Amino acid sequence: MASVPVSHLILFVASLVIAAGVVGTVTTGVDRVSAAVEDGSLDATQQLRTDVTVISDPNGGVYDGAENNVTLLVKNTGTQRLAPDGSGVDVVFDGQYVRPDATTGRVVSVDGATAWSRGDVLRLTIDLDVVGVDPSTTTGSSDHRVYLTVNGDEELFQFRVEA
Repeated sequence: MASVPVSHLILFVASLVIAAGVVGTVTTGVDRVSAAVEDGSLDATQQLRTDVTVISDPNGGVYDGAENNVTLLVKNTGTQRLAPDGSGVDVVFDGQYVRPDATTGRVVSVDGATAWSRGDVLRLTIDLDVVGVDPSTTTGSSDHRVYLTVNGDEELFQFRVEA
């Protein structure tokens, strides 16, 4: 009769060991999921706080044929402070990615600004020679598209160069 309580004790200890292993595994998985959700929410918050608007007039001569460049005025309408030199802006001109060394940016509404804050305007110049755009493709009447991305916020600017 003593064998029944011993077998029950062995089964009880075995079930405790298995339960501890399951709890450890589940806890690790929950911690990983929790960290991933937290990282995702921080990225989403940053994207929601970032908003820019191109305020240049598409008919206002954004293209300079003598210098072969395009100059856009981009206003920070979000609450996220951005780099004052426009280094966080990804640019695509007529379907071609523009390398960061082909753009120059400067906040024009505040002298000596250390950040591109809400309400500030960035003058973003795209050097089409560095991009590799042949000036002959921008002469005559032609339509062009500039696609800007800042922290997930996307803006499309279209303009026409008249002959």
